[in-house]
Parts: sequence; structure tokens; C-alpha cells
Amino acid sequence: MDPELLHKIAQVLRSAPHQHLGITSNPPRPANSPSTVRLERRDLNSFAAALDRARMEWPDTPLTLVGAHGAVGATNIDDPSDALPPGFLQFLDPEMLVSLPVDDPAADA
Repeated sequence: MDPELLHKIAQVLRSAPHQHLGITSNPPRPANSPSTVRLERRDLNSFAAALDRARMEWPDTPLTLVGAHGAVGATNIDDPSDALPPGFLQFLDPEMLVSLPVDDPAADA
């Protein structure tokens, strides 16, 4: 990831007024309550961990850092396959904060 993008992400992590921050597909699906990997804390280490989990969940898909003032954890007692994985929430009416490029292994070489 390029240093300018990391700097922008760090600024957003510090200054975003949202109660919840996370990473989801870009564009979020569904737009009003997407499944989102929640950031545990507002720091770059938590962001990196969430980004790794998001890339495992949505490989080769553009991602976005989002913020929301509300989130719910979806679980279906009758059908456990309908539950969100651990660390995921559904963000309610998220705001897209920073678009993240698709991981390019060639760029790391």
C-alpha cells in the first residue's frame, strides 16, 4: 500500500466521528447494511488485521473503509449458516471513507 494512502487512512482513523469503523466490499452490498469487518481499535494495526480478514472474505474485490453510527450482529438461531463470522457486523447506513485498491502481489515484489 502506498505511503500516501496509509497517511490518509491514519488521519481518517483519528478523526472519523463515527462510532464504528470497518472494511467492506466496494460498493457495500447491500448499501444500507453491508456485512463489515469491524476494526477493534482506531489504529493502523487493527486496520491491517481487518484488511487481511476482508481480503480473505472478499478476494480480488475492491474494498472500502467505512464508518457508521450503528451496527448489529446478525445471527440466525434456526440456521447457523446465516450468521456473520466472528468479528463481522452489519453496519447501518455506512459512510464510505476511503476506497482501498485490490491487493496486487506484483506491487509487493
